[in-house]
Amino acid sequence: MSDIELGQTFDNAAQADWLAAVEKALGGKSYDTLVSNDLAGYETQPLYTEAGMATGDDASGLPGQFPFLRGARALNNKFLPWQIAARIVPGRRGNDNAEILADLTGGVSALHLDFASAPNIDSAQIEQLLDGVMFDIAPLTLTPGRHAAAALQLMATLRADNKDRPAGYANIDPLGTQILYGDSIELDYKHLIAIGQQDTKLRLMTANGAAFHAAGAGIGEELGWALAALTAYLRAFEAAGLAPEDALPRITMTLAADGDFFASLAKMRAARLLFANIAKAASSDAAPQIHGETGLRAFSDLDPWVNILRGTIAAMATGIGGIDMFTAAPCTASAGGDNALTRRIARNTQIILQEESRIGQVADAAGGSWYVESLTRQFAEAGWAEFQKIEAEGGLAAAIANGKIAASLDARRAAYDEAVGKRQASLVGVSAFPNLDEAALDADPHPPANGYRLATRFEDLRRIAAKSKPRVFLACLGTQAAFTPRANFAANLYAAGGVQAQAGDGGTDIDAIVAAFRANGSKIVCLCGSDEDYDSHAEGLAQALYTAGAVHIALAGQPRGLAQIDDYCFAGCAALDFLSAIHDRLGLGG
Repeated sequence: MSDIELGQTFDNAAQADWLAAVEKALGGKSYDTLVSNDLAGYETQPLYTEAGMATGDDASGLPGQFPFLRGARALNNKFLPWQIAARIVPGRRGNDNAEILADLTGGVSALHLDFASAPNIDSAQIEQLLDGVMFDIAPLTLTPGRHAAAALQLMATLRADNKDRPAGYANIDPLGTQILYGDSIELDYKHLIAIGQQDTKLRLMTANGAAFHAAGAGIGEELGWALAALTAYLRAFEAAGLAPEDALPRITMTLAADGDFFASLAKMRAARLLFANIAKAASSDAAPQIHGETGLRAFSDLDPWVNILRGTIAAMATGIGGIDMFTAAPCTASAGGDNALTRRIARNTQIILQEESRIGQVADAAGGSWYVESLTRQFAEAGWAEFQKIEAEGGLAAAIANGKIAASLDARRAAYDEAVGKRQASLVGVSAFPNLDEAALDADPHPPANGYRLATRFEDLRRIAAKSKPRVFLACLGTQAAFTPRANFAANLYAAGGVQAQAGDGGTDIDAIVAAFRANGSKIVCLCGSDEDYDSHAEGLAQALYTAGAVHIALAGQPRGLAQIDDYCFAGCAALDFLSAIHDRLGLGG
C-alpha cells in the first residue's frame, strides 16, 4: 500500500507571490480595495500572516496569568465554563414566577433582574416573583438603573439568610444609566463600602459597555467608555476611603455581544487586556470579571425567529472569547413580552453550546489565530485611545455633560442609519427577505430613552402598512428570463416597506400589461425588465399606466431620466427613502 502525500508537491508560497496573484486578479485595482471598514469602527484585511503579528505581553501568556488575554482563570469549570443567566424584567409579559422556576429547572444557573425600565422596585412584587428561588445555588445579578439604593437593599434582604452565599452582582452603574436611560444617580460611596464590608462576595458596581452599545456606540467607544467608567468609579471609591486595589475586585465589566461573531469574540479578549492596564496602574493583581449580554441593537420585531441566530452567534462568540457570565436574550426581547418557548430557546442555546458543542472546554480556543489576535489588538488600541480622549475631557461624566458623548453617538447612529437605509448593512427578515405573512410583534412599551436599534425605521413602515396591506403591481416587460431578476429585487424591496408585490406576465403588449394593472387593483407600479426592453417600451408603458390611474411609477434599475418615472430602485439606492415616499404617495398614516 503506497503512502499518500498531501501538499508536499507544492512550492512554499511567499506573501509577495500572493500579492502578485491578487494584483492580477483585481485587474489593476489597488489591494486596498479588499480592505473593509466596519461601521462599528474597525478594519478588516483580506489576509493575516504571522509576519503581521506584533509581539509583546498582550500576545503571549497563559490562561489565568496577567494580562489575562487568554482567560481570567487557569482552568475553566468543566461543568459550567460560564454562568448561564436568564433575564427577568419585573412586570414584563412572560417574566413571572413560573417562568423563572422553569428557567432554573431547565438549566439556568443565575438570575438577571432588570429594573432599568421599572418605575420603582416593589418589594412585595419581587418577593412574589422570586418565591421558591434558592439563592444559595443561583447567583443573582441586577441591572438596577436609577434604583441603586433600592437594589442594594433588595440584595441585602435576599442574601441575608444565606450563610453560604454565592457571588452576587449589584451592578450599580451611574454613568451607563445616564447615557442609556437619561437618569442621573447620586451615590453614597461610603455606604457602598460599608455594604461591601458586610458582604464580601457582593460585587458592587459594573462598568457597563453594553449600555453604550445599546445607545449606538462602536466597539472602540464601548470599550473606551467602559474603561473610563471603571476609572471614574475607582476614583470615587478612593475619595470615599477605599483604595483602588481594594475597589477593583468589586467592579465587573459588562459588554454586549451581537451577530458579528469575530468582533464579539475579540472584544471580550480586548476587554481583559484593557482591564489589566488599569489593574497594573492600581497596583492590583485582580483578574477581570467580564459579563456579557445579547446586544439588542440588531434585534427586530419583524420575523423575530432570525433573532435566534443572532443570539446564538453572540453566545458562541462570548463562550469562545472567555466569559464569566452571559445573559442570552429571548428572540422576543426587543418586543413587548416573552413566552415560555422563547425563554426556553434562549437558555437552551447556552446549554447546547456548553454541553454538546463543548464551547468553553478549551481555554482561549481562538488564540493563535492571526486574524483574532490582530483584531484583539486593534480593539484594545482603539479602546485605549478612546479612553485617553475621554480622560483628556476630564473623565466620562465631563464628556457626558459637555455633549461629546452625545455627539459621538449621533455620528455613529447616522452612519448606521445611512447604511441600513441603503441596505448596505442588511437585516435579514427586515430589509432583506422580509416575510409579509408574519406580523410584527408588539413594540416594547418601555424601551430605553436613548436606546437604538437598526430595524426601527423599517419596523415603523411595516406596522403602518399592515393596517391597509397595500400592493404594488410589477409591470414586467419582455421574457420571463429577462424580467425575473429585477422583479425579484423589486418584490423584496417593496416588501421591506410592507407592500405586497404582484407580478404581471411580461411581454411587450402595452395594452395587455395595462389591462392586467387595472385588474390587479393596485395604485402603484414598478416596471421590471431588461435595459433593452426599457429602451423600447418603458416610456410608452409608463404613460399608459398613468392614464390608467397609477399614482406612482417606479423603474427597477439605474436612473434613466424618463419624465414619466417617479423614482428608481436599484442595489445601493436609498431604499428607506424610496419606501417612505411610496407610503406618502399612498397616503398611509402613522
